[in-house]
Amino acid sequence: MIERIYIPTIRRTDNQISFNNLPKELQRKVIMVVESGERHLYNYDCEYLELPEKIVGEFYQLAETRKFIYEHAGKIKYAVMDDDLIIRRRNSKYWTGKSNMEKSKRDAIPDEILLAFDTCDKWLDEPDIGIVGLTDQSIGAPPPPVEYQNTVFVAGLIFIDGAKVQQELHDMDITSVRIAEDLIFIYECLSRGINTRKSIEWMFTNGSAKKGMTETSLSGTGHNSSDLHYDALKYIQTKFPKGIKLYEKDGIRKNRKYCKKVYTPKLNTTLTDFMQ
Repeated sequence: MIERIYIPTIRRTDNQISFNNLPKELQRKVIMVVESGERHLYNYDCEYLELPEKIVGEFYQLAETRKFIYEHAGKIKYAVMDDDLIIRRRNSKYWTGKSNMEKSKRDAIPDEILLAFDTCDKWLDEPDIGIVGLTDQSIGAPPPPVEYQNTVFVAGLIFIDGAKVQQELHDMDITSVRIAEDLIFIYECLSRGINTRKSIEWMFTNGSAKKGMTETSLSGTGHNSSDLHYDALKYIQTKFPKGIKLYEKDGIRKNRKYCKKVYTPKLNTTLTDFMQ
């Protein structure tokens, strides 16, 4: 069972899109992660977790916040969710050949959101799957003819098996980048045999007109976000040279991620698969 849903949030005291779009059953599991100076401004019916003062205002606050959440959650199964997401469902015709809705995709109703959480929870029970995510609809790529994909990058809304991650967390380098902290976390997990899975059926869309606002407001610097992102990717490349390719096309910086080249299955998992 997914026991907790962490929603890190800042400067969004009156517009909690993710929380407002969750069914009541899941809202009761939410823990909003906030700065102590803003805590009195939040009146949502959920639990709150205040960031340590030593994190607030730091250049690496976003990465430190993520680590703080992972440490607080411990060994339970939990979700970490951006604060401005709307969960959607894709038509099953793409992988079953049978349509279950009029459109190709639509916003999920409360019972379907509960089903999405239950599905991701069950996937985490598989021995090598430690992180599950939903498809980011903003990417806009045609859906593959499968229900899910393994060993791929996931972010935005992820489900974590704390028991698998916690034993490796102390040794992970996940706070050395200001931006792309979600990517380095996934690569650190993959390199330790903690595999990922992305649902094709369940998706999310960004419900805010100011996508990226949280990142910008947390940085507290005058740095160009594009330069920060590129520098972060270069750092990740030094740690996982096979996992990312940086290049320019038509004067634009681009990158490609290769999760499967980073993933290193654990020996016991590999032997089990071989015996089967």
